[in-house]
Amino acid sequence: MKVKSQEVGQIRLAKPRFVKEYESAFDIAAELLDSGHAAIPVVTREGRVIGMVNDRDLLRVLPGPRRLEEIKAKEIMSRVPVMIDEETSLAEASKIMEDLQLQRLPVVREGILIGTITRHDLLRARLDWGMGVWE
Repeated sequence: MKVKSQEVGQIRLAKPRFVKEYESAFDIAAELLDSGHAAIPVVTREGRVIGMVNDRDLLRVLPGPRRLEEIKAKEIMSRVPVMIDEETSLAEASKIMEDLQLQRLPVVREGILIGTITRHDLLRARLDWGMGVWE
């Protein structure tokens, strides 16, 4: 049985959590702990994705001389993050996440964050479709 192809824009988290480039590492840590996520997109004032901060980035700066309140997202984020367009197929998103060992991907429209997708989102979509294969 073949399942019709879906795009990530159809299953993305529509109100994604994100941080602005000037937010502190302290606020980012609080956001990650509150959400239970391991990573979060970093955006400009206009909503353009410019990076990702994950829990490893925060752990790396913990022992440093500066307090988390003094460190900005743009200082610790991974620049040029992997992101996908809303028209990317679920199969392609799954491959990207597997190949790069990512838990979460920002979903963009013309570079502007419109959502995020996780491995769990892909699993849910697959279960909802039954045991078919992605085209």
